[in-house]
Amino acid sequence: MTFVDAQIDRIVGPTHHFGGLGVGNVASQNHAGQISNPRAAALQGLDKMRLVAGLGVPQLILPPQPRPDFTLLKALGFSGTPAEMLKSALSEDPVILSAAASCSAMWTANAATVTPSCDTNAGCPVMTVANLSASLHRSLESTHTLKDIASLFPNGFDVRPALPGGAPMRDEGAANHMRLSGSDGKSGLNVFVYGDGPPEPQCHWPRQTKAAGQAIARSHGLQESDVFHFKQHPKAIDAGAFHNDVVAMSHQDLLIHHELAFAPDSCQEIERLKRRFENVIQKPLRILSISSNELKLDDAIKTYFFNSQIVTASQSGKMKWTILCPVQVQQNRVTHELVNRLCAEQVFHAVHFVDLGQSMDGGGGPACLRLRLPLSEQEIGHLDTSALWTESRDSDLRAIINDRYPIELKITDLADIEICQRALETQEVIARCLRQDSGST
Repeated sequence: MTFVDAQIDRIVGPTHHFGGLGVGNVASQNHAGQISNPRAAALQGLDKMRLVAGLGVPQLILPPQPRPDFTLLKALGFSGTPAEMLKSALSEDPVILSAAASCSAMWTANAATVTPSCDTNAGCPVMTVANLSASLHRSLESTHTLKDIASLFPNGFDVRPALPGGAPMRDEGAANHMRLSGSDGKSGLNVFVYGDGPPEPQCHWPRQTKAAGQAIARSHGLQESDVFHFKQHPKAIDAGAFHNDVVAMSHQDLLIHHELAFAPDSCQEIERLKRRFENVIQKPLRILSISSNELKLDDAIKTYFFNSQIVTASQSGKMKWTILCPVQVQQNRVTHELVNRLCAEQVFHAVHFVDLGQSMDGGGGPACLRLRLPLSEQEIGHLDTSALWTESRDSDLRAIINDRYPIELKITDLADIEICQRALETQEVIARCLRQDSGST
């Protein structure tokens, strides 16, 4: 039995803006207050989904989460009509207004941590929704995420609510989780990456704890010998690597990371991982450590090279690895040469450079925008077909976005009740579109 990495992306919402809310996210903070283009953001995301689906990879789509969140505004003391609540929030605390309207759920890699059925003793795929408790705007996501993900898998998939426990159990989902396996996707080893504990970063709060990774591993029924915990290097966190997938990426038997991705005391865990992988998979684990001499940490974070999306594409009946890199990788001489070298060495068979400028300015590259679900062919057959990318569904979604999304948005626009009501109506229109079955491919 072979397991395939299905991809889940969420359409960027019509209130997409640059609020600068990301904890330790340099791009988010650098673009705070700038004018955004929600229409371009949503279309860029759809363009990437079209590319992935065209490579023969199962691509699922989630609708935007409803924003602004008036329940949050009311809970935090704003009262009156919706229009009055928006104006009061802008006047008294625009950060709360920004959080209530945030479209950060677009970065689906943070939605959950997934264990395929072949790794767990539960006998079915298991998913724990991330609590994202490190920041106000992202902590709003988990309730809707649980509902959205559960709707994709009506049978045979165990979707669990977020971990309790607040800050000690803060969990950012698959962005801090890597699964390594053979080419058939079976017999996987699971790596959880955390940032808390000594030595601590000096500038930014670590957004993932070791305790959260341990809790998920226990809950999912993973074999202790097949679970590994790597600590993020505090220098990486301080430089802006708020998630592991900003400085490391993996696919099947390959792990590529910056030399400052992991703290020195993770060396023993890395060596144990190599030994265990060879014992279980019967082949060596390929680990490529990119030195600071070849790629400066700041350039890795600016280009999001390590946040490239790796997929196994079906081409002429053969399965080949394709890497989707941000255009910023192509525009930087060092990272462009690096990806060309990896292709020349047959690490990757093809590269596509994708324009995700709106997401990148908010601090998320190609891999941030997707959640991987390793599924068997039988499990893929159980997916809700209304969520699968098709040509006709893509066309319908583009028509909605072009018709209803603004081409520019400022934070002050979020206090306009007409803009916000239209955004909520548009989110429901998209949700209805995705609930309709479509047989066209």
